[in-house]
Amino acid sequence: MRCDLCDDKKCREEEPCIDRNSVELYSDPHEKKIMEAAAFVESEYYGDLNRIEEVVEFALRMGYKKLGIAFCVGLNDEAAKIAEYLSTFFEIEAICCKVCGIPKSEMGAPTSDKVGLISCNPIEQARMLEENKTDLNLVVGLCVGHDALFIKNSHTTVILLV
Repeated sequence: MRCDLCDDKKCREEEPCIDRNSVELYSDPHEKKIMEAAAFVESEYYGDLNRIEEVVEFALRMGYKKLGIAFCVGLNDEAAKIAEYLSTFFEIEAICCKVCGIPKSEMGAPTSDKVGLISCNPIEQARMLEENKTDLNLVVGLCVGHDALFIKNSHTTVILLV
C-alpha cells in the first residue's frame, strides 16, 4: 500500500479505500482512552498549540501526574527547559542518555571525537523511569536505534517530543 501516492484522500471524508473493522483494535479501555484524549486535543487545538502544549493537554486529559523525559545529552539545555515548563503541571523525572556511564568498549561500540567514550543507555533510561513510576514518557532527541530500544523497553506510553 502507498497512501503517499494517493491523490483522492477520500479516507478523510469517511470513504475508506479499504474496508476493515478497525474499531475492534481499540477494545482495550486504556488504548481507547488514549484515542479519545488524542482526538480531543486534535479537535480542540490542532494548529493552535505547539507540541509541548499539546502534550500537556493530552496528559492532563489522561489524568497523568508524573512524566518521564528520556533525553540525549546533546539536548541537555532543551530538556531542562522542557522539564521546567512541564513541572508547572506535572512531577518530572528526566534521565540523560549517558546514565550509568557504560564505556563503549564494554558494549562493543565504536568511539569517535563526536560522541565520546561512554555509551548511550536507553534500556537503563526506560528502567529508571519505570522505577520512578512515570505515567507517560517523552523522548527528547535520542539517537536513531536508541529511541527504538527506549520505546521497546518503556513500561508505559511513549510520545516522541523531539
